[in-house]
Amino acid sequence: MIRAVWRAALRRVPPQLADRVFQSWVNVVAERPDTAAALRRLFTLDDHLQREIDRTAIRYDGGVHVKHRLTGYHDFFVERVRPGERVLDVGSGKGELAHDLAVRAGADVTGIDVKGPSLSFARERFRHEHLRFLERNALEALPDGPFDAVVLSNVIEHLDARVDLLGRIARELRPRCVLIRVPAEDRHWHVPLRRELGLPWFSDPSHVVEYDLRRLTNELYEAGLEPVEVQSRWGELWAEARPAPGG
Repeated sequence: MIRAVWRAALRRVPPQLADRVFQSWVNVVAERPDTAAALRRLFTLDDHLQREIDRTAIRYDGGVHVKHRLTGYHDFFVERVRPGERVLDVGSGKGELAHDLAVRAGADVTGIDVKGPSLSFARERFRHEHLRFLERNALEALPDGPFDAVVLSNVIEHLDARVDLLGRIARELRPRCVLIRVPAEDRHWHVPLRRELGLPWFSDPSHVVEYDLRRLTNELYEAGLEPVEVQSRWGELWAEARPAPGG
């Protein structure tokens, strides 16, 4: 109730006045003599602002984050899948990429996820005769293989048992290729500064790891996969890997 009343009151403030007050307050924070404390406070404000930008960017495109449309990262996956191939999208989320793989790549796609609301959105928004979505925890059991390609787009950085999962995918599903997208740790100079200030430095608080090229390739090799291509784009690493000869 208090929050609703407070927000209603804020909506009555003229936008130009609100902007000036906010900017002036940020300037006051930045001018604190203790620069480390000032930076910590500014980063905290920026974290909140970035969360709201993300939420609004999702509403802006009717429930789908604008990054799907603007960064073109779907192309990396679509271009590496062949028509008619059987594809598994692990952690398919709202289904945006899985749908593109079915429509643009001409693949037969199964998307799996553990999040009920995301699956409901995917099933309602993205319908195609060669696309299906299953509620399945890949850490517990993978769908019956084989699959020609397995996609993990912004998935493994959330997992402790990521090497084990990648190894099981290589052994049990016997894919021609595994396509991976992960956040890069060196995406911005803010990252080492946040670490120096004792602040969380991951791009998402639910991440358990973020990557540089060495960490990613080491984990792939440990899982029995050989990286054949890695691109650094948009603060992320996009990789294609294949099962190593002899497992």
